[in-house]
Amino acid sequence: MFDRFIEWAEKNGWNVVTAKEMTSLPETVKNRYAVPENWLRFISGLEVCENEGATVWFLTPRDFYPHEGGFQWNEFESMSLEWCDGDSAVTEFWDRHIPIVMSTAGEYSYYAVDTENGSVVHGCEPEFEEADIVADSFEDFMAKVMAGELF
Repeated sequence: MFDRFIEWAEKNGWNVVTAKEMTSLPETVKNRYAVPENWLRFISGLEVCENEGATVWFLTPRDFYPHEGGFQWNEFESMSLEWCDGDSAVTEFWDRHIPIVMSTAGEYSYYAVDTENGSVVHGCEPEFEEADIVADSFEDFMAKVMAGELF
């Protein structure tokens, strides 16, 4: 499935850069989430996986490390916490949902894996935490992307 997705992405104008070596997620992320193994297998070998305009991208391990400029992996959680003055419901939501794709194409939006049941949700501004289930699993999510049903 993962090889088919990479093939699909490259044929559809995505910028895909494989990592020279496998990169793991930071301990803070691994401690916070029950990281889905299927998603981790997919991203561990990638440095970049973004659409042609770089407005939709899969988060790869390097994105989970602090960096200057651009979006941080938890950007939407940070925005929500700022807007709602630290509401614990925001933190509870993000403690359960690990972002896997971010988008700045039009409105800010994301896809995340629900670490309790493996489904993939989609949320967008202004209420990032009002997310809808779009796929039952990460594999189902990837199949829907390749079929043109998502993004």
